[in-house]
Amino acid sequence: MRRKENMKVLVTGGSGRAGEYIMAELAAQGHTLINADMAPPKPGAHDSGALFQRVDFTDYGQTVAVMKGVDAVVHMAAIPAPNMDAEHTVFRVNMLSNWNVLEAAELYGVEKIVMASSINAVGAGWGADLFVPEYFPVDEAHPTRVQDAYSQSKWLGEQMADAFCRRRKGLQIASMRFHGLWNPETADRHMKHGNKHDTSGRNAMGFWSWVGRHDAARACRLALEKEFGGHEAFFINAKDTVLEVPTEEAIRREYGDVSYRRQLPDFTSPLDISKAARLLDWEPVESWREGTVREPEDAAHSRPDYEAPWTR
Repeated sequence: MRRKENMKVLVTGGSGRAGEYIMAELAAQGHTLINADMAPPKPGAHDSGALFQRVDFTDYGQTVAVMKGVDAVVHMAAIPAPNMDAEHTVFRVNMLSNWNVLEAAELYGVEKIVMASSINAVGAGWGADLFVPEYFPVDEAHPTRVQDAYSQSKWLGEQMADAFCRRRKGLQIASMRFHGLWNPETADRHMKHGNKHDTSGRNAMGFWSWVGRHDAARACRLALEKEFGGHEAFFINAKDTVLEVPTEEAIRREYGDVSYRRQLPDFTSPLDISKAARLLDWEPVESWREGTVREPEDAAHSRPDYEAPWTR
């Protein structure tokens, strides 16, 4: 697969909290964009020059129509949290939209796909019980223990990506296990008012980790531009935790005696990002401690000369 210098990229869910940053990052590198979402960009959102198309990705016909002529897909459209809708709705929308995007990409021979996964793919975050891992730091090879419908949709989305890569030579899919997706406002609020010493409850279930949206967007761009082949899942999170409690102390408090594959000094995240560094040349640079969490990329751009296929 040869990377095109200027790709036409379909960003599903481009009006969402990650989508705006992803489109800005891609536009800054000269890629042409289509934002396909149920909702238009929010007032005041960064203008990436993307053409907006209203699309329901649970509808296969709409998905096929908007994908015609694109070189790559960044699939972010989904119900983004487990507590926004009934579980059967979360599962149906997320799984069906995944299938439709992958099937439509196969129809047109699209070879580069980035999909929104989550830390929840291993069962952390929203299960009924504290996820006690077999080892730290937790990497992408760790067995899953998903329980809730949202986490199942993320894990099964990764299984679906595996299946499509098995049936189609040349396909490359990156499942991005995002966590938190902070913007500058989130980071500033945590710096000023966040409880940085509470290691318990939901904080522990998320391994006290987070990622800046700009770093996440850069990971998505690199996943399109790099060549690794097949399907790979990547933990996309910051190097540090949200705590002012050393990581190994937090682990002792909440997890007890769990084995270490390598030590986690100071505030190092218990989620391993070395795979993303190895295959994508990605490392996070944003830090809430240093006030370096950034706004979307700013770059000159022009509106793409593109019409939706059904308007021709």
